[in-house]
Amino acid sequence: MKNFAKLLIIFGLGCYVFGGFLIWERNNPNRLAFKNYQENYKNVAVSNPPTRIIIRDLGIDIPILPAKVISNQWETTIQGASYLLSSPVPGEIGNSIIYSHDWVSLFGPLLNAETGERVEIEFADKTRKIFIIRQTSVVSNNELSVLAPTKDKRITLYTCTGFLDSQRFVVVANLGK
Repeated sequence: MKNFAKLLIIFGLGCYVFGGFLIWERNNPNRLAFKNYQENYKNVAVSNPPTRIIIRDLGIDIPILPAKVISNQWETTIQGASYLLSSPVPGEIGNSIIYSHDWVSLFGPLLNAETGERVEIEFADKTRKIFIIRQTSVVSNNELSVLAPTKDKRITLYTCTGFLDSQRFVVVANLGK
């Protein structure tokens, strides 16, 4: 009986440590980061920044907040999606980067995105631009090509996926005509 009690204590401590790890991992800002990312653009003042992302087919309607990469630390928020200020404003030529945690209240539903679905980006002046999803993929956190500058008007949305969020789920959408 003593051995069984010791086993239960060890099991309980193991669950406690694992739970602590999961809490730490959930709040770790580096979860969303791509490793070895070198910014391709310079931070610029944005006069009409994106303020909201809406994907009706997925039930996503959350605020967009500005974010920077400072010393390889990606700013993240639990209040909505993060817009990488060093990327172009959505709708301008280039690859606009928007990312968020894979929580149900944030970008969790993004994992169900399909080509052809519409992504609306609302701006500070209340105007909206519509983007059409062209591609979805799962990449490693070392696959930086999805963040590279482009010559088209594109947004790249991404969130974590995979075991312990070791991969990124990426959605590429182009400005609709």
